[in-house]
Amino acid sequence: MSGFTDYLLVVGIAATPIIELRGSIPFAIGVLGMSIPVAVALSLLGNILLFIVVYLVGGWWIKLMDSHRSFLSRLTNVVLHRSRRVLGNGQYEKFGLLALTVFVAVPLPMTGVLTGSVAAFLFGVPWRRACLYVFLGMCLAALVVTLITTGVLSFLDFLLKQPTI
Repeated sequence: MSGFTDYLLVVGIAATPIIELRGSIPFAIGVLGMSIPVAVALSLLGNILLFIVVYLVGGWWIKLMDSHRSFLSRLTNVVLHRSRRVLGNGQYEKFGLLALTVFVAVPLPMTGVLTGSVAAFLFGVPWRRACLYVFLGMCLAALVVTLITTGVLSFLDFLLKQPTI
């Protein structure tokens, strides 16, 4: 049963804002001793869940705010209209989607799936198109994090080996 809970733990870490793949892949490989393909697959699953939640909650929030007339509703409309006006109608298609992929792919704080998904939602990128470009960015981030993780672990293993005579 511990294998299943380990899997859920990795998915949960990958779905956690800020931590995402940057934390789940090193944890799965370095701490739990998972194979690279399993660690990456579980991390991608958790990360795509985060993307789906952002779009579902965002859509729910917009519907809720449309049915109410309050300060929060007006604030939501201002943020949406301003962010969508910045890119114009479909203007994001030129370089915006490539930028979205690169933004998600960079494994640094304040980048990643959460921030990229919120930006895509605010800019009005259709769900399918955003999903594709965010997923491409996730795969690139997973590759970078996996290479860093395995490289660091290999280097540490090399340093810690005792020379035999």
